[in-house]
Amino acid sequence: MLPANRFVTLLGLALALVPTSAESAEKTPAPPPISAFFGLPGVAQPRLSPNGAKIAFLFPHEGKLALGVFDRKTNEARLILKGTDESIGPFFWKGDDRIVFSSDVGGNESFFIGSTDLTGKNVLRIVESQPGEFVESSAGRIVDVLRADPDRIVVQGLFRGGASETSDVVLARVNVKNRGISTVYTYHASDRTGDIVVDRAGAMRLRSRHTAKGELIWEHRANDDQPWREIARHPFNGYAETWRPLSFAADPLTLWLVSREEHDRGALYAYNTRTFERGPAVFVPPAGEIDSLVLNYDESKLQGVVYETEKLNYHWFDEGRRTVQASVEAAFPGMEVRITSSSADEKVWLMRVGSDREPGVYFVLDRTAGSLVQFKRIREIDPRTMAPMEPVTFAARDGLALHGYLTRPLGHDGKRTPLILHPHGGPFGVRDSWGFNPEVQFLASRGYAVLQVNYRGSGGYGREFLNKGKQQWGRAMQDDLTDAVKWAIAQGYADPARVAIYGASYGGYATLVGLTLTPELYRCGVNYVGASDLDITFKNRGDDAYTTADDFSYQREWVGATAEWRAATSPVNFVQNIRVPSLHAYGEKDPRVKIDHWSRLEAQLKKFGKPYESVTQKRQGHGFREEKASLGFYGTLEKFLAEHLGPAGNVKVGETTVIELPAKN
Repeated sequence: MLPANRFVTLLGLALALVPTSAESAEKTPAPPPISAFFGLPGVAQPRLSPNGAKIAFLFPHEGKLALGVFDRKTNEARLILKGTDESIGPFFWKGDDRIVFSSDVGGNESFFIGSTDLTGKNVLRIVESQPGEFVESSAGRIVDVLRADPDRIVVQGLFRGGASETSDVVLARVNVKNRGISTVYTYHASDRTGDIVVDRAGAMRLRSRHTAKGELIWEHRANDDQPWREIARHPFNGYAETWRPLSFAADPLTLWLVSREEHDRGALYAYNTRTFERGPAVFVPPAGEIDSLVLNYDESKLQGVVYETEKLNYHWFDEGRRTVQASVEAAFPGMEVRITSSSADEKVWLMRVGSDREPGVYFVLDRTAGSLVQFKRIREIDPRTMAPMEPVTFAARDGLALHGYLTRPLGHDGKRTPLILHPHGGPFGVRDSWGFNPEVQFLASRGYAVLQVNYRGSGGYGREFLNKGKQQWGRAMQDDLTDAVKWAIAQGYADPARVAIYGASYGGYATLVGLTLTPELYRCGVNYVGASDLDITFKNRGDDAYTTADDFSYQREWVGATAEWRAATSPVNFVQNIRVPSLHAYGEKDPRVKIDHWSRLEAQLKKFGKPYESVTQKRQGHGFREEKASLGFYGTLEKFLAEHLGPAGNVKVGETTVIELPAKN
């Protein structure tokens, strides 16, 4: 543990992040401006160099996120690289003097991958975003960063072979300093290879393949020149598969594997790839599901497991790691502490401290010096002005237990408050989680209660719960949202005359369904990049998974088996039912929910004379990432809700409010 005297200092830092009840009871300060929530963050993705001497990070520069580096010895920071089209995206260190990064092109999720030295003058493009001699990055991706290798990463992408009309998929080890390529494996796209797992040396050891009979086959090979051997075969589910391989251990015979063969919510096992035997469960989460593994720096040793219930939890195998985590958590009571990176010798750690009310602060923990130093805040928001996020549980109409979060505005007793139902996107395998959510806190700061629901089909509650959402778009999944509104009204949290629905992606679709199929519930609705027509909703970047009629189809298996089934819950077919004003936002570069969804929907809104507002952006995709576009949308959202819903500040707490709804059509 750290020296006791150090914890006096740490506790002082911690108390500044944790609002006391007395502070919360004081007069509520003015809410932060929109830019505080949705402007570019002050810092993003800081990462320690392997020697612990420097921190690379993203920061705002000329309206985009640029890459910078901070020297811990001199306390000086400088710009390395700025994006030319979009912000610099995810990055990581390779050695102490080179960084690998990615960046989008035009908002269409077509990323190129590059590397740079710390001057920013020697930039190497590794994977192009447009057709090139190696890959087309619409399919290109980093398979493994090879933490133990200072020079190479493993990349997967498409390769166009001369005049060939077909595409081979290439898995290769690529040197990030000179672009040297060593092909690991080549296969045709029709091979239906899915997941790929490599060992710490970059050898492709495990893969999954889909069969035409709806099965998922797992195959293993000892090294690059060995043939594949089938080791398992399971029914292909589409989500929450029976196996989820995570990582190879140092040996490299042991595969850390999450399996649902014995536990619906999954458990962690050690699978022996020599004997092809799965040992007893190493860890079974008492509730929720396994999120990730905690490994040492070079990923050779399993230290713990992260699993999620209402909040994140840890289960430790390494006593030293447990002790350090307990020490820093004791210094920050009520906060969520995550170690985000460390030096190679694990003597210097970078950690993020945050909560439902605190956007996050990064600290550098130097275990040798016994010091904890604040690096940067993510956003300059006073947590005292933010609202608590309360876990809630209620029963759906069929008795299914549903979980979610209720955030009620400060300065009110939380009764008969205007409520915004905020369904998450996805929809399958995704969930709402406890923590700082800028949209939720923005809405709460404007006087609205916000209800988030992990409806059936959401992740985190087991495969049986997830499968209950199968082909239930606009049906049982929407019933769960409807039941959530009725629950909030019955509990006295929501003013029944002032309920809105607002969501993005699938949440945008749920908004449209709410306005068209249960129009009596809502005062207004906001649809952000939501699907309007299920007959043009497909699996992957606007296309279906494979090519023949017998192949697995996300649309057929998870959205709806027939055109008639899909049409019955396609909002574009029921626009005449809408009774209230609506706001819609779409990006013309969106590869997931193509702009055709909005074109069809807007034509129907005009046809039936429905009041609506819209925001479309030519250079944005599935959500507005460019700062100006994002701030513009949320400014429009704020005005729209103030006009059509009205915040809690307009109501005297305790009085009965009667608001006449628009006349039914």
